[in-house]
Amino acid sequence: MVYNSCFDIIGPIMVGPSSSHTAGVVTIGKFVRDFLGGEIESATIVFYDSFSETYKGHGTDKAVIGGLLGMDTDDSRIRVALELAAAKGLQVVFEKRGDCPYYDHPNTVMIQARTARDIAVIGGVSLGGGISKVFYVNEFAVDIPLNAPYDLDDLRNKLWHKTRCEAAVGGA
Repeated sequence: MVYNSCFDIIGPIMVGPSSSHTAGVVTIGKFVRDFLGGEIESATIVFYDSFSETYKGHGTDKAVIGGLLGMDTDDSRIRVALELAAAKGLQVVFEKRGDCPYYDHPNTVMIQARTARDIAVIGGVSLGGGISKVFYVNEFAVDIPLNAPYDLDDLRNKLWHKTRCEAAVGGA
């Protein structure tokens, strides 16, 4: 794990109840939005392992949608993110699965999100204390800690080719 300060160990300022099931997931959802560079129109969100068992009770569903809407971990609107998404016309499908075939951790999520222009499939894991990382982008294995600086433009340039090529030939 990457720790930048003692606050990474204590945990983030956040809307709870859980730094693993809410704060970490908000940052994953927000990464997806930022990577796509626009308003998300639809998303299929697959929760694995413990996320699939507790996502409603721990607010993981609200957290990921809050991130997809551009919210930060301390945004009080996370509690009503599902309603805000519905009001914006964001189409969301939640799926629950057992063990994740892409990453071995109980707090794993895969998100397929679409804007008016692009689509991306991004996998993330919430490691605890609000710390999360992205491990999968458009069929590429990556290791992007979301509590450390990263160059989003560079990531797009490296990881975008596959999606754009598929779209150009009529693929998903």
